[in-house]
Amino acid sequence: MKTALKHIAKHTAKHASQYCAKLASVIGAAALLAAPHAQAAPYCSALLEAESLPKRYAKVAPIYSDQQSGWMFTRDQLKDRYDMKRSAATLVGEIAQAFAARDVALAILIAPPRPVVAGQAQLDAAMGTERYDVAAAQASFAALLAQLAETGAIVPDLQGLALGDPALRDRFYFRRDTHWTPLGAAASASRLAALTATQRPGLFPAAASFVPAAKADESYREKGSLAEILRKACDQDPGVEEVQLYDLTRPTALDLLDDTQAGPSIALLGSSFSNRNKSDDYRFGDALARAFDADVENLSVSGGGPIGAIEAYVLSGALERRDHAMVVWELPYTESFNSTSFLRQLLGALQAAGASQRAVPVAVTPGKSVDIPLSGGAPGGIEIVTQGLKHQDMRLELRFDDGSTGKVSLRRRRAVPVEMRSHSVFGSLDHFGSKTPVALTLTPAKDAEIAEIRLFPG
Repeated sequence: MKTALKHIAKHTAKHASQYCAKLASVIGAAALLAAPHAQAAPYCSALLEAESLPKRYAKVAPIYSDQQSGWMFTRDQLKDRYDMKRSAATLVGEIAQAFAARDVALAILIAPPRPVVAGQAQLDAAMGTERYDVAAAQASFAALLAQLAETGAIVPDLQGLALGDPALRDRFYFRRDTHWTPLGAAASASRLAALTATQRPGLFPAAASFVPAAKADESYREKGSLAEILRKACDQDPGVEEVQLYDLTRPTALDLLDDTQAGPSIALLGSSFSNRNKSDDYRFGDALARAFDADVENLSVSGGGPIGAIEAYVLSGALERRDHAMVVWELPYTESFNSTSFLRQLLGALQAAGASQRAVPVAVTPGKSVDIPLSGGAPGGIEIVTQGLKHQDMRLELRFDDGSTGKVSLRRRRAVPVEMRSHSVFGSLDHFGSKTPVALTLTPAKDAEIAEIRLFPG
C-alpha cells in the first residue's frame, strides 16, 4: 500500500503543478485585461496597523475594508497557495485509505476561499495599492481539490459552484463575517449530495441536488465576527447582515413514533462553518439531512481547528463500530494541508485504532523534555498520554539519518470540549520521504504534563 501511495503522491503533485500552471495562465490573462479598481474608503485606518488594534485582533492585521461594498478581508484569508506538496498528499492518501478499509465513505468538504468568491474588483477596492492575485488563488485551490479527489474521497468543487452562478456568488459569504451564509451552506450540501449519488450510487438512494425554497418571513441576522472588530477598533457599528432562511424539511417525513429515520446516516465533523455559536446557525447539518434525506449527527466543534471533531470521532471508536455510513470532514480553507502536523495527528489516531501490535513504553519524567533514541528502527507512530485533559500541546523534534531535523506539533485546541478529549494524543511517524528518523525529542508546552509515551512499530 505504501508503494501505491507514494505513486499517488508523486502523480498528484505533478498533476497539481500542471493543472495549476495551465489554469493560472488562462485566468491570469483574463485578469490582466481588467482595468485597475480605485480604492474605496476603508472603515478606519486603524484596521491596517496591528499596533492600533486590540491584541485579540492584531494577529490578523492588516485588515482591508471597503465601506461602499461592505467587504472586509483579514490577512489570514489572503493566501494564494493551496495545492499540496508531496508529503501532504501522501498523508491525506493514507487517511482516505483508512476510512476505505473500514467501509466508511469519507467526504472532504472545504468552502472556497472567500477572497476568490468576492472577486478581484472587490479586493482591489479594499486593498488599494496592495495586490492579491485572485486568479492564482483560484487555480491553486482548484489543484488542491483535484489532489484530494485522487485519494478516493468524495470532494465537491464548491469553488466552481459559487463562481458558476452570479446570484449565488453574491450571497455565498457574509461581507463582514468569515463564514458562509445559510444559502451558501445549503447549496454546498446540495452539491455534495449530487456528487455522492454519482460516485457512490446506492449508498444514499435518495441523495440528490435540491433548490432551497425560501421560508416566508424567516431570516437570520448575522452580527459578524469582522463587524465586531469595527465596533472595537473603529467605534463604528455597521449593523447586522440579514439573510433569508430556507425550508430544509426532509422529503421523507418521520413517523410520529420514530426518533430516527431508517437507513444509513451521516456524521458531520466540521468547524464553525458547521457549528457557529455551537448551534449550527447556518443550518448546514439540516441542509445535509435535506439533500441526502438521511439522519445527520452534527459533532462539529467551533474553534476546534481542522481535526478537532474528526480526531475525537476516531478516538471514540465510532469509526471502528461503523456508526455512520459516511463521514463529512468539513474544514476551513484557511487551514493549510501543507502544515502537515494535523494530518500526522489524525493519521496517528487512525493507525492506533487499527493497530494489532503492542506499543513499546518509553520512560518519562513529568514536566520535562524527553530524548528518545530510535536505534531499534524508526517507529510507525507515537502515543503521548497526558496527565490531564485541559492542556494537550506537545512538540516533537526529529533528527534524521541525513543529519537534518524536522518538527511535528501535536495538540488539541482549547475549544475541543473536555468530554470529546482522550488522554492519548497520537502522531504518525511514517512518510518522511527518503529520510529515516534516528532520534526524537518530545517537549511539552507550558502546563502540559506527560504521563506516558509509547512507540508503535513501523
